[in-house]
Amino acid sequence: MWETLQVVLIYSFVLGAIYLLISLGFSIICGVLRIFHLGYAYLFTLTVYLTWMFMKALGFGLIPALLGMVVVQFVISYIIYKGIIMKFVDREEIILTGLLLVSIIVEQAVNYQYPIQAGVYINTTLIEGSTEFGTAVISNQLLAGAAIAILLTVLFILFFLKTRIGLAIRALSQDIYSSRLIGIHVEALYTLTMFLILIPVIIGTLMVAPVWAVDPTMGSLYMMTAILVAILGGLGNIKGTIIASFLIGFTHSFVSFVLGEPRFMNFSALILVMIILMVRPQGIAKSEALW
Repeated sequence: MWETLQVVLIYSFVLGAIYLLISLGFSIICGVLRIFHLGYAYLFTLTVYLTWMFMKALGFGLIPALLGMVVVQFVISYIIYKGIIMKFVDREEIILTGLLLVSIIVEQAVNYQYPIQAGVYINTTLIEGSTEFGTAVISNQLLAGAAIAILLTVLFILFFLKTRIGLAIRALSQDIYSSRLIGIHVEALYTLTMFLILIPVIIGTLMVAPVWAVDPTMGSLYMMTAILVAILGGLGNIKGTIIASFLIGFTHSFVSFVLGEPRFMNFSALILVMIILMVRPQGIAKSEALW
């Protein structure tokens, strides 16, 4: 019994931290821009396949390929912000449709150029091998990813709680009109937010890419996790996102190692979210606040 509990707890922490890394950007954009980013999936897909394109089609090394990928991601995010979000700021249905179409277009384009049988592999492994914790054996790469997830989350929290720019973004997330009145540069902060959400997405994708499956539809699976975490935690609330990530991590671990049914991992997370929302429709934390 203790050995099983030990495995569940270890994997709950690691999976929860990885899910936090995957979901953090989605939660931030929900909290600041007040939009349900249905295009979030394309960020994961482009992280892998742009890097692969720079390496294989253009002959770049890994580091130059990663830098090229980051630059392209920033440019695309800026174009989406200016061309969709700001252009149709008063038409939420157009924004949601446009973001969803971007995600679908990227997925189809990648699938055409690099179908699943292409065997794409990005070697961003930081630590080879695995580590044993009693009866639990876990990839060192995932352990490194979990550690980075915790560190990055702490940095984001400190940024939003301790810096002038972070405090201005929090004020903007609560009341855009009052923020304009006191002289906050709304457009600049919105653009900065679009860039900030790329950081956890890119790092998270690069950490799990050598361990988890890579294919053109990977973004949809990761976005589903991000949506579940964000809804469960309270849309846009980072504190709730942290709690929700580890709750879903625990649920997945329990289903996999206690019930022995890893096929039901996603189903169990859906049930968990549904039950909690029946009791607390707003989620674990207040959706009106970024923190």
